[in-house]
Amino acid sequence: MTEKKALKTESGLSLYHPLVSFCYFVAVIAGTLLFIHPYFVLISLGCALLCAAMINGKKAFLGTLGFGLPMFVFIALANPLFNHRGATILFYLSDNPVTLEAFVYGIVSAGMMFAAVVWFTCYNTVVTSDKFIYIFGRILPSVALIISMTLSLIPRLMAQIKVIADAQRSIGLDWKSGTLGQRIRSGARILSILVSWALEDAVITADSMRARGYGQHKRSTFSIFRFGKRDAVMMALVLILLAAEIFAYISGRGTMEFYPAMIAPKTDFIDVLMYAAYTALGILPAAIQIKEDLKWKRLK
Repeated sequence: MTEKKALKTESGLSLYHPLVSFCYFVAVIAGTLLFIHPYFVLISLGCALLCAAMINGKKAFLGTLGFGLPMFVFIALANPLFNHRGATILFYLSDNPVTLEAFVYGIVSAGMMFAAVVWFTCYNTVVTSDKFIYIFGRILPSVALIISMTLSLIPRLMAQIKVIADAQRSIGLDWKSGTLGQRIRSGARILSILVSWALEDAVITADSMRARGYGQHKRSTFSIFRFGKRDAVMMALVLILLAAEIFAYISGRGTMEFYPAMIAPKTDFIDVLMYAAYTALGILPAAIQIKEDLKWKRLK
């Protein structure tokens, strides 16, 4: 039972081969960034939020919302305030026109950025550093190592800065209290300590890698990942949906004209197929997770 609970902590998509997971996120994130179309953006954002809620857990999902929602509101409001293009003027603000086209484009752009952020949080949960190194370790070993170390450094720095701030607070040097000058000095002290810790940690890491013989000869590799029949089926499904996504982009069905006047997106049978294919691609992780949850419930 303990072993089953340990395995259950992984998301459904994490149980597939790393190459399958990586290709999936490349496909869905590429579509998110390329499609400037309200329907595609809405599909991507809805699927991203659903997958994040099921894969990342409640705490991480709420943290993503806490960061993404203010970003969404800022981008949606900033675009019509600074971009005055468009034929339909809603009102004037300080003699500057606020247009409907700029307002709608701001909402679509904000939704696209929000969806991309949420998809990247799902990517970080599923494609861990060891999987990333497995995929690119033999092709670009140095680049894979640097990227993996960089991605792991960010959460380590965030955790360490919290430790340093708590230690400073315990001796009466809280950067959140006091005058503005005192708070600036306390913040600068915390930053200085963090930089010193990061440099020392880099030296320790370099010494450890040298002691283990890094770079002296071609390194051997070990992997627990095996590309099986289930992975082949999932990869084929991802590639088919990716081909539909590429067709939608090349044919211009993934873009919409906003300036100088909005042209409402037409919806014919091919468009409906493209929306359905993109929706199927977006909900794959959630569907796999639901399937795994049902399987575990039957085993209890």
